[in-house]
Amino acid sequence: MSKNDRLFNVTDSTILQHGKTVAVTLPQDVGDFITFDSTMNDSYPSTIDEAVNAVIALKTDMVVIDEMAEKTLAVNDALAACNKSFRTIKFFVLKAFPDNKAIQNQFGFNDIRKLRKDQSRMVMFMSDFIQIVAKHGDALIAEGCSVAVLDELPVMLQNLQNTNTAQEMFKKERGLITQGRIEKLNELYSLLKPISEVAQIIYADDVARLARYVMPLPKSSSNSEDDLIVS
Repeated sequence: MSKNDRLFNVTDSTILQHGKTVAVTLPQDVGDFITFDSTMNDSYPSTIDEAVNAVIALKTDMVVIDEMAEKTLAVNDALAACNKSFRTIKFFVLKAFPDNKAIQNQFGFNDIRKLRKDQSRMVMFMSDFIQIVAKHGDALIAEGCSVAVLDELPVMLQNLQNTNTAQEMFKKERGLITQGRIEKLNELYSLLKPISEVAQIIYADDVARLARYVMPLPKSSSNSEDDLIVS
C-alpha cells in the first residue's frame, strides 16, 4: 500500500466529523466497550480526540491547492513582466538595428516565441538578454529607450528566479503535506473502526446508540462497513 492510500472510501471531512462525534459521545459509553473488550480503556476517547486534533492541525487539500495557485500566479506575473520588457526593448532594437538580423537574433528574436511560457527557460533567456542589452545599451538609449527600462531587467530576472524556485519547492512540499495528512487520517480511522465493530455487537438492539458509533458508509454503498476498507 502506498503512503498516499487512504484506508477509507468516505471523504476526509466525513471521517474527521465522525471522529469528532465519537470523541464527544464515547466517554459516557466507554464502560460498555471496556466490558466487551478489556483492551480498551478510559483514555480511548481522549486518544481519538488527539487524533482528530492532529488532523485539524494540518493543511487541508483545499488550502494546499490555493497556495499552489498563488505560487503559480506569482510565476505568471513575473513571466508577464519579463515579456512586456522584452516587447518594449524589441521596439528599440528594431529602430537601432532595422536591417541587422544577426544582432536582432542576439536579442533573442528567434527564440522568444518558443520559451516565453516556460519559466525555467525564461530564466536562462533573461540572463542572456541582460548581457546583450548591456552590450548595446547606448544604441538603444540613443533611439529613445528609457534607462529605467534597461535598469529594471536584473530586478525582473531576480523576481522570476525567486518565484520559480518558490513554486518548485512547494511542488515537492505539497507531496509531503498530502502524505502526512493521509497518514494522520488513517491513524484516526484505525481508532474509529474497532469502536464501530464493537458497537454493532453491543448496541445491535439500540439503534440510537449504534448510530453514534457506526462508521459512515460511502454514498454508493448500502452494505456493511467492510465497504469502507480499501486495502
